[in-house]
Amino acid sequence: MQKREFKKPRFSVDRSQRGNLALQIADGLRTAIDTGYYRPGDILPPVRDLADILGVSMGIAVQAVNRIREEGLISPRPAVGSVVCAPDHPHWKGKVLIVVPPDGGNTADNTMSAVLRNNLISNGYLALTAPVLRGEDGKYDFSLLDIMLHQQTDLVVQLHDKPDISNWLSSHNIPFICCTTSSGDLPRSCIGVVRFRKDTAISSFVSHCLEKNIDRVTVVSAWKQRATVEALKAAGIGVDDWHIELPRGAAGAQISKTALDFISERVSEIRDRHIRSMFFTDDYLTSGALVALLGAGIRIPDELNIVTLVNKTNGSGLTFNVPFTRLEADPIDWGRIVSESVLGYLKDGAFASDVTIGSRYVRGETF
Repeated sequence: MQKREFKKPRFSVDRSQRGNLALQIADGLRTAIDTGYYRPGDILPPVRDLADILGVSMGIAVQAVNRIREEGLISPRPAVGSVVCAPDHPHWKGKVLIVVPPDGGNTADNTMSAVLRNNLISNGYLALTAPVLRGEDGKYDFSLLDIMLHQQTDLVVQLHDKPDISNWLSSHNIPFICCTTSSGDLPRSCIGVVRFRKDTAISSFVSHCLEKNIDRVTVVSAWKQRATVEALKAAGIGVDDWHIELPRGAAGAQISKTALDFISERVSEIRDRHIRSMFFTDDYLTSGALVALLGAGIRIPDELNIVTLVNKTNGSGLTFNVPFTRLEADPIDWGRIVSESVLGYLKDGAFASDVTIGSRYVRGETF
């Protein structure tokens, strides 16, 4: 009897992870079926051949094939082999890994990731998030990402500006698209870049300060804002840099409460030094500070000008009786821009050369 032809799998396994070899192989076969590499009616490699190709024992290969058989993805047929079943849903056009940071990211990052993932899925691509964790020494642990990349993958998208992750992907010759604030050269295997532009909104803020003859700004932050501070100083505007220490893992209301306490302790200093202009680097910080300032009877903007960073979608509850002057981030729009560029690459094999995202400066009535 003539031996039936079969397509070899396009994935490999990490044999150092001995405890989950069968799971790795099942995941790889599942992805190959979901993305249409193995189509309905195709015959998978016999388990003996599959074991030889992937360098595992026949028992491991049997476990993996049994797993996807139990899921209804294949049907064993005597004298034929494991035949791929007709799916209940359309085949995926391909698979994309979205690399996310180890600390869970911030609201804007997570919103942009969700928009990209949803848009990829709605356009027929299997999109998975791939976390890069930190080891006990604080360094990145790439073992989980490495395992995921053994599976069939069409593209990696690194949404967050982490040079160590970019360098790891490049050192392993993995084609990827990255978002970055850097204007320097791209890593070797980076096939496309989305530039995050901070300077546009910041330069508009600085210009506004000069128009209003502001000679000094107090910057209140929990995270370093070197770009803003340096731009103000470069324009000849003095800067007082107030840093708020947040409790570990603080978010939302806890950030606001910390800012409320911080500013409450400095109300006298604000009055005594006749501080007239403050820039807050986060809308939760502004929410708490606003309670402290208004509670102390400081009138905004009559006595104190305020500018704040605002995430348009985070629902922080930042409200006032007049619109805030703000550097406004719109991660939904950023996710849309990144999605269009990524989908264009997946369709045509070319990534646009001038993709940029960034905040915009909105003149309200608080500054």
